[in-house]
Amino acid sequence: MKRQKILDAAYTVFSRKGYHRATVDEIIALADTGKGTVYKYFVNKEQLFYTLIKERSANFEIELGQIAALTETPLNKVTKAIKVFLEFYIANGDLWRVLMHEMRGLGHEEPSSFTADQREKYREIFIHTIGILQTILQEGIEQGSIRNCDIHKAAHGLFSVIVMTVFQGFVEDNSDSLDKAANGIADVFLYGIVAR
Repeated sequence: MKRQKILDAAYTVFSRKGYHRATVDEIIALADTGKGTVYKYFVNKEQLFYTLIKERSANFEIELGQIAALTETPLNKVTKAIKVFLEFYIANGDLWRVLMHEMRGLGHEEPSSFTADQREKYREIFIHTIGILQTILQEGIEQGSIRNCDIHKAAHGLFSVIVMTVFQGFVEDNSDSLDKAANGIADVFLYGIVAR
């Protein structure tokens, strides 16, 4: 209970202030707990942030894996995976903006607070989820429904479109909007914009 309260407070503080400007003291105050309690569960701010990221993405990764394992066509799987990505980034977008900023070391006010090793650790999270998209696309190539292409670049391109759709506010958090956005992204990604 206390641990989850700390993680919830951390989500709020990191999402509002970014990683660099967030402090453990702010998280402690919002969680209404003591410093000793926080350090009982988390060694430092970075471990708290990493735990938050990993726990927030755990169910998302399971859902994607389940989609990849379905006995449906790869084209259907692509659409289902897009919808799960959209749902996840709508729910966790503020925190993932912070993570992306830190990983790239870009920003208007300060560079990344992460070391190269830390950035690599977080990069692994993206590699895993984008890797599931690659697996689905590869299945499509093997079955002949997707032409032979660089699935690494294709999966990253699809991921970028999904994230920007959410971050630009092009989709709302309701079933109809999510379905429409997922189908629209899948249609353009799979078939292009050429009149056919």
